[in-house]
Amino acid sequence: MRIRTLLALACMTTPPLMAAPAAPQTHVLPMWMQGGHPAVAMQLGDSVEPLHFVIDSAAGATIVDEATARRRGLEDAASVETRVEGATDRSTVLRRTRNASWHLGTFAFDAAMLQTDLSRLAGRTGRRIDGILGNDVTSRFDTTYDIAAQQVLLQPAGSLVHDDACLRNALPVRDASMQRFGFVQMQVPGTDVEVIAVVDTGAAQTVLNAAAAAALGFRTDGSDARVTVRAKGTQGLGERVVETWLAPLPGLRMGSWEHPTQEVRISELPVFASLGLKERPALILGADAMTDTRVQIGSGAEWICLRRSEKPQLQDTPAAAR
Repeated sequence: MRIRTLLALACMTTPPLMAAPAAPQTHVLPMWMQGGHPAVAMQLGDSVEPLHFVIDSAAGATIVDEATARRRGLEDAASVETRVEGATDRSTVLRRTRNASWHLGTFAFDAAMLQTDLSRLAGRTGRRIDGILGNDVTSRFDTTYDIAAQQVLLQPAGSLVHDDACLRNALPVRDASMQRFGFVQMQVPGTDVEVIAVVDTGAAQTVLNAAAAAALGFRTDGSDARVTVRAKGTQGLGERVVETWLAPLPGLRMGSWEHPTQEVRISELPVFASLGLKERPALILGADAMTDTRVQIGSGAEWICLRRSEKPQLQDTPAAAR
């Protein structure tokens, strides 16, 4: 299975795809794990064919795979190409699709999306990925990502209950391109290290930046037996591969939530600099840290909550909705 980080549109500001939800309603979306990423079913117009979209809390725009756009007649001949910054490179090319009607469970909306080549995301799973559902859609709701329960909840803005499982966004003053991103302050148990984490359901594995690795005493020069080279590095949507190491992170804590020791990546992805986090300990909190956790991000990413799921851990298998 090929693991990739999908923080592909972190520094891109896009116009709203749709008007605000017309009525307060909770939408329950079946979800499954596909190639290490949580996925949901989207439908185009009156078609009953489900399109498989990775649901990515750290993608700033919703994207359709260019092959799917071509097959479903979504391409707009008048659209111009735009190059945007990705997690590992600066060469992702996007184009607007034509406006179309979409259904996300019981939530229906009209939107002109973006398209690009997502073929790399399928990896070796053999299952196609038709798109990425970004926070331009989900940030209009209080959104719950529950991998163990195999569902996503889109709840009316303001529904989120704030308790000791919740923190305000750790970057209350942030650039307009990052308004919809969930940043939280976390502690590493057994150390005095604190990190800023960006909650990224589209990243299959948690990634430390160089500053966080250094603060934790990890060395990537070959002298640290705890640290091993990841031969494949880390690759985003483009061609560039960023040098990467693997190391055991001694857990994470946020409020009443705590995660045990897990293997994480160490990689100085360019996106850390784009987020203004190159010089301070930071990490991308990936789906591997969420398999037993209900992740809730309030509308506009003002609040982030991490709670233990009441369901058993979900393995990497498609759900019935597929």
